[in-house]
Amino acid sequence: MGRYSLHHQLFRLFGLLILPVLYLLVRLASGAPTIVESAFSNGLYPVIRNGISAVTRLVPFSLAEALIVSGAVFIVIFLVIRIFRAIFLRKDALIKLLSLIITLALLASWLLFFFYFSWGFNYYRPGIDKKLDLPEREYSAEELELVCYDLADRAARLREKVVTDEAGVFKCDTGKVKEAVINAWTEFGASRPSFKAEVPTAKSVFFSEALSAAGISGIFIPFTEEPNINVHQPSLYIPFSAAHETAHYMGFAREEDANFLAFLVLKDSADPALAYSAAMHALVHCGNSLAKLDRDAYRVLRESYPEAVERDLAAYSKYLDAYEDGAVYNTMNDLNDSYLKFNDQEKGVLSYEEDTSLILRYYDSMRFFADHQ
Repeated sequence: MGRYSLHHQLFRLFGLLILPVLYLLVRLASGAPTIVESAFSNGLYPVIRNGISAVTRLVPFSLAEALIVSGAVFIVIFLVIRIFRAIFLRKDALIKLLSLIITLALLASWLLFFFYFSWGFNYYRPGIDKKLDLPEREYSAEELELVCYDLADRAARLREKVVTDEAGVFKCDTGKVKEAVINAWTEFGASRPSFKAEVPTAKSVFFSEALSAAGISGIFIPFTEEPNINVHQPSLYIPFSAAHETAHYMGFAREEDANFLAFLVLKDSADPALAYSAAMHALVHCGNSLAKLDRDAYRVLRESYPEAVERDLAAYSKYLDAYEDGAVYNTMNDLNDSYLKFNDQEKGVLSYEEDTSLILRYYDSMRFFADHQ
């Protein structure tokens, strides 16, 4: 049976049976969060993560980015050569084209398989609220407003301690931030054994401006177990992005969980840049939620922000405005929305702001509302 015989190509199709098997496993996982937590998130995943990370953390640059760029170049060259041979050499052209399609399908299938078994099943573990035993109830607009003012006060106090650039906008040293985030995770895990782990340094993406165009502040790559951050974005969210992507490394796949965990890890950091970034991220998300419930209350809240905080927000808004209407931004936003919804995050990209509820529940667990009655 020759390499380019029809029988051989049809035989190769059996390799695609991994897709329905994987789909079945994903659906089963979505209905068994407790099993996923014990067998995968706290069982298989840490073994895989630690093994891969032990190698990739030795590389000072983003290995994932290097592999993606070189892989894309290789695939383009490979496709050009194969298509050229199929069209111009003509011998067994259709079989060779079929072989190419099957090869790409098999590659995609096995990458998807490895994605889930190296990290993806973490989407189906119980939420962070269950792990932290957060109270669960409905919160009023007045309670949300109280939290917003507390965050605004925290952000204002921290803003006085951070470094600024020549325009008076918050500026952080990315290298120092990366080390400080590792320290913050170490301190957080010291008092919470279930979060204890030796986390890697978040890596700067060389083509960070491309991430900005795509609306991506950071990205975790399961294949290399590397938290990656966009260092082209303004400093305001660089510390938070590093902590967020590290939360993904810790096995918290859902975006609202990673956001909330990043907030918890950074909010009491001795480094004001980290604590300020966390407070501002939480304030923006909680403020957006307040604006939807009570526009006037939000307007009054914004009037309470110090001028320095407003400068930082204005700089970030200017950055976003440069990309938000772009074709790349909108396309990536739609792809991310579909990806999140497939993995049981029903609100898609809106899941990023679902951490507001978790922040309210955390404040409740600290008796914040009881003390402000």
